[in-house]
Amino acid sequence: MDTTKPNGATSGDANSTGPWVGRRSALKLAAGAAAAGLAGHSANAADVTLSVWTGYPELVPWYQAVGDAYARANPGTKVTVFSTTLREHEQKLAAAMPTGTGPDLFDVGQILSISFIEAGLLKPNPPEVDKQLRSGAYKDVSVDQFTTDGKTYGLPLLFSTPAMFWNKAMFREAGIAGPPDTYGEMMDDAKKLVKFDSTGKMIRSGMSLRLSGQGSGIAEKFRFVLEPAGGSLIVRTPSGKYHQGYDNEAGRAALKYYIDAVQVHHVDDPKVQHDADAFVAGNTAMLFREAWVIGEIQQKNPALEYGVYPIPAWTAGGPKKTLLQHDGLYVSGRSRNMPAAYDFMRFLTNPENSVLLTMKSGWVAARQDVDWSPLLKQTPQYEGFVTPPKDIQFYLEPVLSPWNEIESRLADQLPGAYVDPTLKDNPQKVADAVHKWAMQTDQILKDADLYGTR
Repeated sequence: MDTTKPNGATSGDANSTGPWVGRRSALKLAAGAAAAGLAGHSANAADVTLSVWTGYPELVPWYQAVGDAYARANPGTKVTVFSTTLREHEQKLAAAMPTGTGPDLFDVGQILSISFIEAGLLKPNPPEVDKQLRSGAYKDVSVDQFTTDGKTYGLPLLFSTPAMFWNKAMFREAGIAGPPDTYGEMMDDAKKLVKFDSTGKMIRSGMSLRLSGQGSGIAEKFRFVLEPAGGSLIVRTPSGKYHQGYDNEAGRAALKYYIDAVQVHHVDDPKVQHDADAFVAGNTAMLFREAWVIGEIQQKNPALEYGVYPIPAWTAGGPKKTLLQHDGLYVSGRSRNMPAAYDFMRFLTNPENSVLLTMKSGWVAARQDVDWSPLLKQTPQYEGFVTPPKDIQFYLEPVLSPWNEIESRLADQLPGAYVDPTLKDNPQKVADAVHKWAMQTDQILKDADLYGTR
């Protein structure tokens, strides 16, 4: 999952992090206490403190509200929440999990959870959690994503699915009837929407692409263009092996799109404000981002006139594709409060609390058997996220231990390429750059014994 959020920080402004709660309580459940569904873990349990770690500061109010409700239903239980930036969260988990000093519950993307599973730091779901996952409450693809070697681990918490945010007032001012349906239309629209001051300095971008940042998110955003163009970072073979899938026309076209946006048509610029901050402030006309941006708009610029629309197709009549990425909720395999932790995890993910998650944070809850009508009545822009058009094709984040390295290594190369003047209007140089990156991707797969072409 992308780790870059507004203000150039990683997943949440460092100034908005929650309080440090220290180590989890050493108190244990009384002997014989067991999980007992959504109503509570045990009326006879000793006092228990459940610690929760999150990389999303915007989830803290939800965790606290649901934690308070759970504590009221389970006297003697307390829930504490520790929040930091997503990158720091992942680093802290990676250090704490092997030593048993981590939280009881935590949320994390599957890039990291698969490493914990392979290291034996997460246990397979107990029967009641496995039953919930397989109950029909989640998409089939979600069940598949949370299954490893026939066993399920954790529960889907939220989706990180992007769409196009577009500024209706800017489009109306530019005489554009509505959002673009193809990437070509998007570039043409951006030429009309971009603005410069009298000195030629860009003061409003026509589109805000991910041109810089930290970590794998840059490559993740590159996929927003690559996949509709017909490519993929990696391709799974019938034998279960993988190889790169972008040393081709699609990969070259995707890279050229970025280069043209910056250097040829100049509809975006690394020097201007970017991402959600730019869209919320009215400094860009179009942005690909997830549903949490709606929450940012409601808090910081509720008068903004905007819409949400599917990411364009590459060409007219072509498929519209978007990423379906999961964040999961997990109980540490070394939690001292495991029965209560699993019970709280099920409480967090019940239908009512799933709707509350979206209403409080902006992120779309992964559970599907919920009534979204109150949310849509209040904020209709959520419709494309909670009930996406049936013709949208979703592509997934592979649940592979080397995936983070594949994206991160590519992300190291992309920002420089976007502004490299030798790549402008130079198809051969573009092809050479894409080929070099693709061979690096294949080498990572080979090193992990996952490479194959058949």
